[in-house]
Amino acid sequence: MLRSRIVLACAEDRSNARIADDLGISQETVRKRRSRVAADRLEGLADRPRSGAPRKITDERVEALVAKTLGQTPVSGDSHWSMRSMAEAAGM
Repeated sequence: MLRSRIVLACAEDRSNARIADDLGISQETVRKRRSRVAADRLEGLADRPRSGAPRKITDERVEALVAKTLGQTPVSGDSHWSMRSMAEAAGM
């Protein structure tokens, strides 16, 4: 959503400084988004690969974890999940 706001503001020919101030972000963020969209058009909005080790947890596993967190209560009788209790229940 933020990226689309940046692009729309750029289309209004506003300066990077003004866009950054209006959106409460850094000028570097605006500059980066403006240059990526100018160079790569729609693909410039997508995330680029990051350095480091690849993710170990898939999107599907994250989705299942969120669904379990919202849809089930802990078997311990607690009113909500703690990070540790959910990790144990999920086998993480």
